[in-house]
Amino acid sequence: MLQMNPRPSGVKFGQLVSSLVRMKAFQAAFYASKRMELDRKIMPDTFTYSILVDSFCKEGNVLGAKVILKMMIQRGLIPHVVIYNSLMDGYSLRSQVDKARKLFDSMANWGCKHDVYSYNIMIHAYCNNKRMDEAEQLLNDMLEKDLAPDTVTYTTMVNGFCQAGRLKDAQQILKKMSGEGCSPNIVTYNSLLDYLCGRGQLDDALALFQVIESRLKCDVVGYNILMDGLWKAGREKEAREMFSRLSRENCLQPDTRTYNITINGLCRQRFVDEAYELFRKMEAEDSCVPDNCSYNVIIHGFLHHKDPLEAMDLILEMVSKGFSADATTMSLLLEMLPKNQLDHPILQKLLNSPDTKSHEIGSSDLSTAATQGTC
Repeated sequence: MLQMNPRPSGVKFGQLVSSLVRMKAFQAAFYASKRMELDRKIMPDTFTYSILVDSFCKEGNVLGAKVILKMMIQRGLIPHVVIYNSLMDGYSLRSQVDKARKLFDSMANWGCKHDVYSYNIMIHAYCNNKRMDEAEQLLNDMLEKDLAPDTVTYTTMVNGFCQAGRLKDAQQILKKMSGEGCSPNIVTYNSLLDYLCGRGQLDDALALFQVIESRLKCDVVGYNILMDGLWKAGREKEAREMFSRLSRENCLQPDTRTYNITINGLCRQRFVDEAYELFRKMEAEDSCVPDNCSYNVIIHGFLHHKDPLEAMDLILEMVSKGFSADATTMSLLLEMLPKNQLDHPILQKLLNSPDTKSHEIGSSDLSTAATQGTC
């Protein structure tokens, strides 16, 4: 396209840049925009620049995005709110919250008004860094300016307060949300469920779950949160019932996390044979492919509650599929090696697997354990 005659229009070049960005060919997109200007004397328009800024920010190259913004301003183009939002989001993704806020505050200098997305980016950045008072200040600022927060705004605040352990504040946000005529969605409620389950308040979580079911269709994430909490609290019967209800009453498909939670719960309750059956069933019946966590969880169960030698086939299968032992698996294996319960080559195979994350357990640890085992 760059060599075509007659010259393609700026719109066509913009489409080319957009296509390159969708292919994640960010440098090629930037090169194309430069060729537009240098070789073909076609000035990139605001749309083209906004695509480039956004793509560089998503790649994590905020410095490159700022260079593009500077080029844009030098060419007499005025950045619009979408470009500023992309840059703020880029800073936020790199946890550079104060730089994002500085940019947020500077928008007015360019005659650029904040939109809801501008506020959502900053509120999300503050919430991610547990700077909840500043996030709430921005929410109140929106309301004072008659800029209506949306469900994303309120849900981000609810989740932020829950993550910060401030349930009462999260509940106040819910009230404010309802007062502004904005309805909570399933993500909002799941944040509260996660808070309650994480603190062992299972009765409150179950009561909230009933409220959710009366208003919305629960999703698999909510079921997973509640089942995980029930299993960890030793409430086996209720956890099993939730697993059955998931597909029976709500026609939801269990996902890999659903199975991992249930397999882990069964292993904790010493139902290892049942857990193993479920481990094999997950792919055969529900097309849920076991992941790294699935293998490590069932291996933990075998190592804790069955003959550890029976875990060997699972360990070899795990490695053959490109998965790795986690820190707990490696620690259990190293503990058992001195008892002559496991073969040294199995551990060596695990240590040599490319992605093994064994909290820096190395060959020296293995050799020490092996030597102790021969004593």
